[in-house]
Amino acid sequence: MTLVNEVMTPAVVKLDKESTLCDATTLMAHKKVSGAPVVDDEGKLVGILSESDVLEFAASKEGMGLDVGHLSVASLPYDRLVRDEILCRRYKRVGEAKVKDVMSTEVLTIGADEDIEKALDTMVRMSVNRLPVHKDGKLVGIITRQDILVALCRSVSEGRSPYCPAPGR
Repeated sequence: MTLVNEVMTPAVVKLDKESTLCDATTLMAHKKVSGAPVVDDEGKLVGILSESDVLEFAASKEGMGLDVGHLSVASLPYDRLVRDEILCRRYKRVGEAKVKDVMSTEVLTIGADEDIEKALDTMVRMSVNRLPVHKDGKLVGIITRQDILVALCRSVSEGRSPYCPAPGR
């Protein structure tokens, strides 16, 4: 059994609820994360912001009418966007919005001492890619689908997986 705290990322990229979307998405891009927990002035978890939240907000505000459920920022046609002055102005307005107005406030979390199978089951059932990890009421990390995949692959390659026999058996 592998626990969440064994595979989670303890250095959590956190967003301030008062930050602009421009600042938040710039930080997310710089840190190479597609979503991050949002905290208030006391560091209390108050929401989560994902690429999907930002894209859905942009689409709703700019009348683009996109269904962006599985669209990644990486797939946007930046070359077209940066050459189109009207689109640039529209996205500037979107970028000035506050994180607190776009984030999801219903945040699924998981305890640090839970099994990663529970984390994965929650992620798949609820269609989320990450879960903030808590211990004693405090945010102590974040676990992503990628963290779980890496842990499962490591278990298989080391012959510790309950799902696969060790190589050569």
